[in-house]
Amino acid sequence: MSTDADAEAEGTARGRGGRRGSWIVPVTAIVMGGVFLAIYLGHHDIGMAVAGLVVMLGYAVVLVFGSRRSEALSLLRGQSSDERGRSIEQRASSVTLHVLVMVLVGGFIVSTVRGHGQDTWANLCAVAGGVYILSTIVLTRRG
Repeated sequence: MSTDADAEAEGTARGRGGRRGSWIVPVTAIVMGGVFLAIYLGHHDIGMAVAGLVVMLGYAVVLVFGSRRSEALSLLRGQSSDERGRSIEQRASSVTLHVLVMVLVGGFIVSTVRGHGQDTWANLCAVAGGVYILSTIVLTRRG
């Protein structure tokens, strides 16, 4: 016998990572493929236009069909309705942040040594650091 709480929990899970939520990433990939197509056609680069579209369509297809058999592809598609999946997403996000910050700092150092282009790297480093500090403050206050 199902209760109202069970139905609400199921609806929440479906919204976060179930059927409805699982189409956001593939649809976004398809839209981005169209954006790449338009940008590169605007620059008269047909090869990159087609390549960008094909890569993004391929990614969407792999996610849609592969997520049925692969937990990793399921998570990449946005289907994380249990605690384990959310934990994996959080750890992956943390690793991504740390690697990205190292790349940004490395890019800043290299561009500083070369003597040009360091403003862009410095601004990206500032955004990454600022967001990390602000989100840490907000999340510690929320509980």
